[in-house]
Amino acid sequence: MRKYCFIVFLFAVNSVFSQQVEYDSIVPLEPYNFVLGTNGIAGKYQFTNESKLIEIAKHIRGMGSNILKISLGKKSPKSYRLSVNHVETTLELFQAVPDYKEVFDMDFKYIFAWVHTLTDVKWKQRINKHEEKQLYNEMFEFATYLLKEYNNSGKTFMIGNWEGDWLLHKGFNRNMTPSKDHINNMLKWFQIRQKAIDDAKRKTKHTNVCLYHYIEVNLVKKGMLGKACITKDILPKVDVDFVSYSSYELIKNKTYEEKKIALEQAFNFIEKQLKPKKNLPFSRRVYLGEYGYHANIRKPQSFQKQFDETKEIMKISLELNIPFALHWQMYNNEYQKNGISKEMSLIDEQGKKRPLYYLHQNFYKKMNSYLKSFKKENNVYPSSEEFRKKALEVLEVL
Repeated sequence: MRKYCFIVFLFAVNSVFSQQVEYDSIVPLEPYNFVLGTNGIAGKYQFTNESKLIEIAKHIRGMGSNILKISLGKKSPKSYRLSVNHVETTLELFQAVPDYKEVFDMDFKYIFAWVHTLTDVKWKQRINKHEEKQLYNEMFEFATYLLKEYNNSGKTFMIGNWEGDWLLHKGFNRNMTPSKDHINNMLKWFQIRQKAIDDAKRKTKHTNVCLYHYIEVNLVKKGMLGKACITKDILPKVDVDFVSYSSYELIKNKTYEEKKIALEQAFNFIEKQLKPKKNLPFSRRVYLGEYGYHANIRKPQSFQKQFDETKEIMKISLELNIPFALHWQMYNNEYQKNGISKEMSLIDEQGKKRPLYYLHQNFYKKMNSYLKSFKKENNVYPSSEEFRKKALEVLEVL
C-alpha cells in the first residue's frame, strides 16, 4: 500500500508542476471526416495550469484531429479539474463552466459528448410522468442550445452515453440477466432522449450544423447468443440515430482476420436491430466508440504489439466503412492494483508522446495533404470510398 501511494504521489507532483509537454502547432484541417480519432475523457495526470479538459483538447487538436470526445456528466468537472457550483441540468453545467464552450468553439468538426443526466431522476428504478418531463426537458434544452449557438458552424454533435450495458448489468457482471423492469426503464430513458433531440431539430431553425443521438453498447456478444442486453432487447424499440460499440470484448487475443470477421459480424448484427431512419450522413450507423490495448513497462515487446494491434483496428475500421473509430485515449486512466500504468494513452504519465500519438499525427498530416491536393485538382473532395482507399495505403507505410 505504501508503495502504491508513493507512486500515485509522484504522478500527482508531476501532474501539477511539470511543464514537459508542449502543444504541437495547429495546422488548418480540411473539413472532412478523417474517421480515426481518440477519446479525451479526463485521465489521471496533467502538465499545465489549465483545466485538464482544455489541455487534452489542445493536444488532440495539435495532434491533427478534428474529432473531439469528452464527458458532460455529474463527475466530469472533478475529473477535468474544473470548479462548478450546484447545477441541475446538462445545459446549466455547460454554461457554468466556460472551459466546455472553449473546447466546443475550437475548430473540431465532430464533437462527441457523454451526456447522461444531472437531474435527480433515478431512471434505473423508475421514471414517472414528472421525471419523464424532467429528462425530456434537460435533453431538449441542451440540444436546442447547440443548434442555435453553433448554427452555420459546420459542426456535427454526437450526444450519447458511456458503455450502456454496464448501466444495465449490476456490478459489471456480464453473466447476470437484467430484470425486465430495469430493461424497460432503460428503454424509456433512451426513447425520451431520442425524442427530445428529434423534437429540438424539428422545432429549431438551423443550417449547416448537425446533431445526432447515439447509444453505446458493450456486450454485443450476449445479444448474438440470444441473451438479454441493450442490442437485443432495447435497440429495436428506439428510433436511435447511431450506435457506438465499445469493443474490448471482441478485439483481444485475435489475429487480424479473426478481429475483422468478429467486428464485421457484430456491426452487421447491431445494424439489423435498428429501425430504418432517413437523412443520416453516413452509410453505416455503427462505429467504434472505444478500442485500445494494454502494454506493460516491464515488457518492452508489449509496446510493439500494442502499436501493431492498434494499427490493425484502424485498418479494419476503414475496410468495414464505419464512420468513426475512436482510440482509448489521450491520457491514461487505467492502472493495475499496484499502481502500475496499463499504458493505454497517446501521451504517458511522464509527458512523453508515444508512438501511437505519432501514428495518428502522421496519418492526419498525410491525409490532410491528400485532401488539399485532391480538392485543388478536382474542385471537390474525394468520395468516402476514395478517401478510405488512400487512407489504407497511408496506414500501410506508417
